[in-house]
Amino acid sequence: MTTTTPHYFSKVRVLEPVSRSPWWHEALQHGDAYRDHALVWRLFPGDGLPRDFVFRRLGDELRGLSFYVVSARAPVVDPAVFEVATKPYQPHLPAGTWLQFDLRANPTVNRGEAGQRSRRHDVLMDVKRHPPADEPLPQAMEKAALGWLLQRAESAGLLVQPDSVRQDNYQPQRLNRRKGGVAFSSIDYQGLAQVQDPDRLQSALLQGLGHSKAFGCGLLLVKPLRD
Repeated sequence: MTTTTPHYFSKVRVLEPVSRSPWWHEALQHGDAYRDHALVWRLFPGDGLPRDFVFRRLGDELRGLSFYVVSARAPVVDPAVFEVATKPYQPHLPAGTWLQFDLRANPTVNRGEAGQRSRRHDVLMDVKRHPPADEPLPQAMEKAALGWLLQRAESAGLLVQPDSVRQDNYQPQRLNRRKGGVAFSSIDYQGLAQVQDPDRLQSALLQGLGHSKAFGCGLLLVKPLRD
């Protein structure tokens, strides 16, 4: 069953005059991830409302800083800050469809000592802390990151072709508002997959995959392959 709830897909470009805003300089003090968080939240005003969007940063320089955003609400645009192109988004891909996917994700694994509450850990750092005795560390880290993707993709109704997957741009992200420095890490995945469950895929496309969605992770981008 497909959803009838309206969603929106937006391409957002940040305009240069935003650099003169006091809140911009405050956001920058807390790192790029928090800056992105603060920028995109300005498109969805409403104190106390839950986050109902996922996004992906496309550029890093002020003149080229832009985002893709999928949201349950249409963005409210301040023309002094943003240039936005928005369209209705109701994705539905039939079972059996082959597609290209692109995902910036925060892959994690839950670990907990006996008697303690389980906590999330970066999958790559987890391998470094518990290196395998019979496998080179780089291969073990890549295998762990791929394993996370395959498991998540299956839950999202996708069958990923493992040999097609490219993993790069591993980045620890710093949120200076939080104690302890590095708060999460991200990896960019690209590859090929086949749709197994259209409804679960639709949910993943609208709601994102994994954790750290408020900081630019989880937006799944797909493009059907043409015969």
